[in-house]
Formats: sequence, C-alpha cells, structure tokens
Amino acid sequence: MQRPIMVAVGGDSGTGKVTLCKGLREIFGEERCVEVRLDGYFGLNRAQRHAVSITALDPRAHNFAQMEEDLWHLAHGETVEKPIYDHRRGAVGRHETIEPREIILVQGMFPLYTWALRSLFDVAVWLEPDAGLKQNWAIHRDVTERGYTEEQVRAELARRRPDYEKYIAPQARYADLRACFSQSGVTFYKSARLAPLNSSEIATKYSRMRELERDGGPFPRTILEVDGTIDEPSARFLEDAIWKRIGNRHATVRPERLGLFTDEAGSHSSPMLALTQLFVALRICLVANELSDAAAV
Repeated sequence: MQRPIMVAVGGDSGTGKVTLCKGLREIFGEERCVEVRLDGYFGLNRAQRHAVSITALDPRAHNFAQMEEDLWHLAHGETVEKPIYDHRRGAVGRHETIEPREIILVQGMFPLYTWALRSLFDVAVWLEPDAGLKQNWAIHRDVTERGYTEEQVRAELARRRPDYEKYIAPQARYADLRACFSQSGVTFYKSARLAPLNSSEIATKYSRMRELERDGGPFPRTILEVDGTIDEPSARFLEDAIWKRIGNRHATVRPERLGLFTDEAGSHSSPMLALTQLFVALRICLVANELSDAAAV
C-alpha cells in the first residue's frame, strides 16, 4: 500500500486554512482526503492559559509530543485517536478516530514548528493575509461560529500579536508555497520543489513572475504577483495553465468553481484563493507521481 501524502497548511488563526483545505478536498475527492486540525493538541485549556498569562500562540500551551506522535502514525498509515478542541468551552472535549487516507491535510498554527513535524510533510503551504484582511476574516469566523463579540476578537488579536511575530510567522520560511494576501492582490513565494511555470504560461497584464536564487534544486525559487483587480478571463487563463500541469493522472474532475469562501456579505469566489488551491494541488500531484513511479520500479 502506498503511504499517505502529508500536506501541511499553516498560518495564524483566521487566515483561511479551513477554506483552503475544502478546496483541496473538492479537487481530489472527499473519499481520498482526511483533514487533521491541530487545535486539539492544546496542553493547557483556556482557563489555565489565562491563569499563567500566556496566549494560545505560545508553544508552552501545546502538547507537541502527542502532536508529533499522532502525525507520525498517520504518515505511516496507522489510525489514531485525536483530541478535539471545543472553542466555545476553551478546552479539549472529546476524541475522534482519524483513519489515514491517500492525502492527509494537516492544518493549524504550528505544523512546521519543530524539525520532527517538518520532516513528516511532503507539501507545506503557508497562508499570510495582511493585518487588515486577517482581522476581518477572524472577526467573521469567531463571531459567526464561536460565539465571540467583535470587541473580544479585536482585543484578543492585539494581545496575541507579539506571540504571532515570535512563534507563528517564522514558520513561513519552511513552506513550499507562501501565499501573502492583501487588498491589492496576492504574492506567491514558490520554492524549487514546486513545478516551474515559465513566464509565457502566466503572462497577463495582471500577473508578474520574478526569479530568485536557486535553493539547491534544479529550478530557481520564484515570486508570482497577481493583481487583485484581475478580470475573469485572465483569472481563468492562469487557472487553466496550472490545471494543465496537474493533468488527470491523480486529480479528480476539475471543480466547476474553485476559490469559494463565505463572509458577512454571503458566498463569493476569489481567484487568489483558487490559484493557491491549484498550486498546492499541483505539488500534491507531483508527489503522487513520484510515489507511483517508485512503487512501479
């Protein structure tokens, strides 16, 4: 049996990790994917964190030993009993059985924090909206899903900011793909582990690609900047270019619409999010090709 493909989806709270994983499940099919949320691995509940004056972004509040052990077992095709964090109570409430599938999507704030964790992943993506977008996204989620008021969310984000900069943000340097969102668009920082796209494949008046130094692989790292004013035909052109690289060997039927998300105004489609989903899917397919070819030898 081929081992699972381990995918890390990292970023601060409220940065779109759940939404990204939903798009990946649509691309590859629910039956082939399982999602693991790392917020179950708190070592201290909310009351305990408040008692010792540390935030949820402080590594001392998390049980990394159990996190590493459970993910190791999943990476080796073994079932685990994983804790579930109740955000309304602020504590671990129960456990769930996670059975490994072909693609394991691991999302949370600390997926790349330790060497042991980083060594488990075939694909790593980091989501990094600017401060304004992150605040808006977090407010929408926590007010609608977790029972907080807007004032509580704003206060908590301000309290967490130093720990975010100290413990969470530095993990971005370990990602294969770093997606930095802003009101003006998105900038993708792509490592050499991602299949290269030449400038002609992504050439539109809304997109620009620059090469950086090589980082040990056969291809250079690249930066792709996509303007937030991109029109529908240009967005579709970019999506088509990446989907052509994905092919149909390991992906399912192409979803009619990617990049779907919900905010206070309703449901929308974001070409920036769609491109992020497609870049990650491309890397997953490359890993699947490598594993299939190795098994055939």
